[in-house]
Amino acid sequence: MNLALIAALDLLVLYFVVGHSFLRRFYTRRARTAAELRDIEKHYAHVLRKDRDILPRECVDSLEAALAALRQGRRPETSLEAAEACLERYRTGAQVRLPVRSFPRWSENLEMLVVALGLAFGIRALFLQPFKIPTGSMQPTLFGVHFVPAAEPLRLNPVKRFFGYLNYTRRYVDTTVRADGYVDLAGIRPARPAVPFFPSSLVDVGDVTYKLPGSPDEVRKYLMQAHGLGASLKAGDSLVRGALELGDHLFVDRTHLAFREPRRGDIMVFVTDGIVRENGEPLAGRFYIKRLVGLPGDTLEIRDGRLYVREEGAADFRLVNEADAPGFGRIYSMKGGYHGYTHMPHAAVLTRNGVTFTVPAGQYFMLGDNSGFSLDSRFWKTVPRRNLVGRPLWVWWPFSRRWGTADRVEPLDFNTLDRLRDPRIPPVAE
Repeated sequence: MNLALIAALDLLVLYFVVGHSFLRRFYTRRARTAAELRDIEKHYAHVLRKDRDILPRECVDSLEAALAALRQGRRPETSLEAAEACLERYRTGAQVRLPVRSFPRWSENLEMLVVALGLAFGIRALFLQPFKIPTGSMQPTLFGVHFVPAAEPLRLNPVKRFFGYLNYTRRYVDTTVRADGYVDLAGIRPARPAVPFFPSSLVDVGDVTYKLPGSPDEVRKYLMQAHGLGASLKAGDSLVRGALELGDHLFVDRTHLAFREPRRGDIMVFVTDGIVRENGEPLAGRFYIKRLVGLPGDTLEIRDGRLYVREEGAADFRLVNEADAPGFGRIYSMKGGYHGYTHMPHAAVLTRNGVTFTVPAGQYFMLGDNSGFSLDSRFWKTVPRRNLVGRPLWVWWPFSRRWGTADRVEPLDFNTLDRLRDPRIPPVAE
């Protein structure tokens, strides 16, 4: 994402958090007085607009008189001394007659909370549902929680940590082993007390315990990425260095399925209700996200890394490609982490060239773009129409190159197979 746009977004966030208070420090005395009078006027105008029909007549008259006085105090022709006197008179609220309410702050905040929750749940249920990518099954189209290693020591400071998290969901870590020992992957446990939205875990190396960002499963994965199934480290060795990124957060459009049927190539969010693996085991997690590749009546085959389809009524198979959706061209490109579609030996269907599967009526076949690391329809077959929730509309966080409309970014310019053969090739910045 453009750095100028990221900087603009950062400034916008800071302005909403502290901007008004900060800027008023530079106001002139007259401007500061006028701004405070305007704040009080807005408050009384809101009370009158909201409660005029239930307020006694004397309270309405008192509010209207206060509003007239506050407007007069803000006029340019009013002297500064008169404006300050007006502010002092109405700052405490003692000059305005209002009914005495028990716990007014609690009741007002409760009303606001009820309205806000009603709007949020209504929008979520009918229009836009927030969704966080949980795993790496759709990488590099959409990223789940993942660890980005760093080759050089990190220069960490509070400013870098804050903006790294604000812009890219990064939680930095640069931990050096203080004493010789073996990395105990089996003994990783959550840190207590737990901090909401910022889970951490404890890992033992010899007799020393280290606190690392992420849940135990996440920490175990990135330690295995660094050290395999376990390793003996010496004092001064790096235990882990890099950043844990929390994955793409997006809005799911729940409305488009009311106007058109799903199409081949759409990325879809769906619920796993009633979907089980071949052994009868239910899927972990209620919401999944995959690419819809098979429509009702399609016969599918994965052949040499590519997907072929014989549509209902057709005589021959054809390659599923960019004509169906641009995402298929990216998947076949073998660039930027894409590696085509793979056969999985323990899958239920499409286990090798020549093996086909026909999608039943009212069902859809789903595959992850990160085919070698995706639990998808190859293992649990199909998704009923009623399970479909919607398609990703907008990646709203982090502010990476994927920020914006989903499924539009071209692959990074490196060969996927070269990276797999030689992991020492430095990563390309996302």
